[in-house]
Amino acid sequence: MPACAPAFNRILDDLAKRQLKLDFEFGGERVHYEALRSIGSGAFGIVCEAKDRQNDKRVAVKKIGHASATPTLARRTIREIRVLRYIKHPNIVALRDVFRTNGSLGMNVFLIMDLMEWSLHHVIHGSAEPLDFDLIAHLLMQILRGLRYLHAAGIAHRDLKPSNLLVNSDCHLRIADFGMAKLAIKSPMDETDEHCFYMTQHIATLPYRAPELLFVMSEHSTAVDLWALGCIFAEMILRRELFPGRSVGGQIKLVINQLGTPPKEMIDEICCEKTRNYLTSFGQLTPRSWEEILISKDHETNPAAIDLISKLTRMSPHDRTDVYGAMQHRFFRPFVQTIPNEPTCPFKVKMDMAAVESLSHSELISMLEEDVRSAEPSDPTEPRQTRLRSDQMASSSGASSNGFSLSDSSGDQVDEKEHSRRSLSSAFYSEDEEAQRRRERSVEITAL
Repeated sequence: MPACAPAFNRILDDLAKRQLKLDFEFGGERVHYEALRSIGSGAFGIVCEAKDRQNDKRVAVKKIGHASATPTLARRTIREIRVLRYIKHPNIVALRDVFRTNGSLGMNVFLIMDLMEWSLHHVIHGSAEPLDFDLIAHLLMQILRGLRYLHAAGIAHRDLKPSNLLVNSDCHLRIADFGMAKLAIKSPMDETDEHCFYMTQHIATLPYRAPELLFVMSEHSTAVDLWALGCIFAEMILRRELFPGRSVGGQIKLVINQLGTPPKEMIDEICCEKTRNYLTSFGQLTPRSWEEILISKDHETNPAAIDLISKLTRMSPHDRTDVYGAMQHRFFRPFVQTIPNEPTCPFKVKMDMAAVESLSHSELISMLEEDVRSAEPSDPTEPRQTRLRSDQMASSSGASSNGFSLSDSSGDQVDEKEHSRRSLSSAFYSEDEEAQRRRERSVEITAL
């Protein structure tokens, strides 16, 4: 090491501190948050660990820079706020505060959330030892519980990957990063998504992107999350990505080389002619067996795990197992004795998410400003409490200027025995119909 290295390292440390202070200049009434260290960054946000001086608690702060600069950024920011505002679920990250500052290209939005210790990516790839199937089953079941809550309201996460799954040392897992979340029951592609793989694609990270997104099919649903979960499950076993593509074309080639040529019905639904031509240029490919694909030096062959992964990663979304089928799969029988009932995702989440789509840039900016403004100060030790004004729900133009309520949620695991016996809400039911369903039917998935 050269003699000048210590001085150079001090310069780099100082630059990092200055950059952190510059990135997380909270200002105004939120000056009580103090940025401590950078945690991570992505295409649409950066995250730091911060201290809330009002209660000396550590929190995670996600900054979405220039959130109002483009329709896409504004829509993603609103989606994330709106999907988290009412959520009270032990396996979904809790939103505790929202505020904004003004930037050179529009407003910067800050989301304050409970701080988690690690991401699943760190657990998979940073551990010196392989994950045993008991731990894998425990983590998978928590992901499925969070997805069951979301999918019951017709909401797809659409960017499920290990780095968006946060864990603590007690093995408690929460799903995070809802910038891509969307009502996704038979959700058609539009100009805000993608039309052709030759163009920029932004839904889901490549190694976890479902075929219907890769192939640019006319519709996609919550099944995209099940494909991603299958890829994550395999990654926990293999300790490497199942389909490690680095380009859209390369990812398509990887998937079809392993799973074979898609059925003709799928190819006929592809919107982009160039994508269809690229896909058919490989000819008729025969799928490999999952026993060949999932060869691991760390694990003995587990037929139940192989079967579940194969059901999660079926090429056609119509053939893929859903959350309920996955939770009841025989893989979990040796590890999970009882699956508790879930709280019902509030119907107003669906209403709020629907109001975001098909708005102009100016309408999105107004909606974003109102959503952030409507978060009123409350007890700093609790998530922010505000009230949804039902008379301000989506107008005929589709815009909404409503306030919102952030449900109380602690960083501790919720006592599962206290979950009320209720059925999961359906995205197709009104609130009255939903209440009637709960009176008529109580669902519990018990010992597998």
